[in-house]
Amino acid sequence: MSECTATDPGEETLEVALRALAARLGKTPTVVDMHERGDFHPETYVERFESWEAALEAADLDPGEIGSKQYTDYELLGELQRLAEELGRSPTRYDLDEHGEYSYKTYQNRFGSWNDAKTEAMLETEKIPEERLLHELRRLAKDVDGIPRVTDMAEDGAYGHVTYYRRFGSWMEALEKADLLE
Repeated sequence: MSECTATDPGEETLEVALRALAARLGKTPTVVDMHERGDFHPETYVERFESWEAALEAADLDPGEIGSKQYTDYELLGELQRLAEELGRSPTRYDLDEHGEYSYKTYQNRFGSWNDAKTEAMLETEKIPEERLLHELRRLAKDVDGIPRVTDMAEDGAYGHVTYYRRFGSWMEALEKADLLE
């Protein structure tokens, strides 16, 4: 195992370390992967998030793909092109959930965002209107009864948090633009 940190890391630090390990491995890490190659002991994740699966979800990784084989970019992009041909249009992330072979999170983790994956597959991307993005933030704020966090968007939002960073420059700027900050 990599060196364990003696200090108690925060949730965000743990999530970043988990995503970094997933990127290095090219797959959703198992507890064994974390033990052998991770920055923190797997037990730290279980203590903080109550389960390994909950830690994966908090890091925006798909627990359903634990230990699954590493798919090549060629396989992932080929699946997007197959789906586009089947649908007769560029697929949405919801089309992927309904008809695709791989999960949306697999594409997001591999390519950085859904639109980046579609660009790599040479498919049309959709520029989501700013007002629709802001409306989604406000809807999510009502659902969580407060100011939504990036993790709230990842779990229950209609769009990836990366979309908000790209469009508004930061999560805080997006919240401000949606009039959610006082």
